[in-house]
Amino acid sequence: MAVIAELTLKPSDFPLGKLLTAGMRIHIEFERIVPVGPRVVPVFWAWGDDMPEFEKRVRDGPYVNDLTELDHVDDRVLYLMDWEIPDEAFLEGLQETNGIIRTAEGYDDDDWSFELLFPSYDDLSEFHSYSLENDIEYTLGRIYTLREAGKNQLSLSLTENQREALLLALQRGYFSTPSRVTLDELAAELDISQQALSERIRRGNESLLRQTLLGSENDDKRD
Repeated sequence: MAVIAELTLKPSDFPLGKLLTAGMRIHIEFERIVPVGPRVVPVFWAWGDDMPEFEKRVRDGPYVNDLTELDHVDDRVLYLMDWEIPDEAFLEGLQETNGIIRTAEGYDDDDWSFELLFPSYDDLSEFHSYSLENDIEYTLGRIYTLREAGKNQLSLSLTENQREALLLALQRGYFSTPSRVTLDELAAELDISQQALSERIRRGNESLLRQTLLGSENDDKRD
C-alpha cells in the first residue's frame, strides 16, 4: 500500500533547494520533479521580493543550463529548470527507492519540508537505509497511507459545523429513501433553525462534490 512520509531536510543535504533559495527571500514550491534518464528536471513555483534577481542568479548558477517560465499566476511564477546534478544524493535515493516528491517547500536558508510518496513501507524503509549509508540527515514527521491522506483532504474541505450536520444527517437516515428523519427534527437536535441546517448541508455537500469531482476546494468557508 502506498505511503506518505513527511520530513524536513537541511539545505546542505538538498543542493537543488540550496541553489534556488540560498541567501534570497524566495519561496519555492515544487510542482513535480521529472526524471529524464540519469537527470531530474524540476518544475516549481517561485515567489518573493525580487524575481528578476532570482532568475538571474539561478541562470548564472554553475549547474544550470536553462530556466524557462511556464506560467504566471498573481505573484507566483511557474518554472522549468534544466540543470546538471552536481552531487544530489537525496534525489538519487528517491529514484533508487521509487520515491516521488509529492510536495516540497523551502524558503531562504531554512530547512526544506517534504511530503514523499512511496509505493510501500518497504520502499520507505529502503530510502531510510540509503539515507543512513549516504549521510543524509532528515527529521521524520508523520507517516500515513495514501488512502488516509485522501480522507484527510476531504475532511479539510468542510467546516466543523458542516461536518457535524452532514454526519448527523447521515447517521439519522436523512439521506435514505424514504427519509427516516425530517430537517426540523435534525435542526432541533442541533439547536439551530431549519434554514441554517439546510444551508450547512447544502454547502457541505457542495464542498465535498467540488473536492471529489473537480479536485478543488470551495473557497466559501461559511457554516
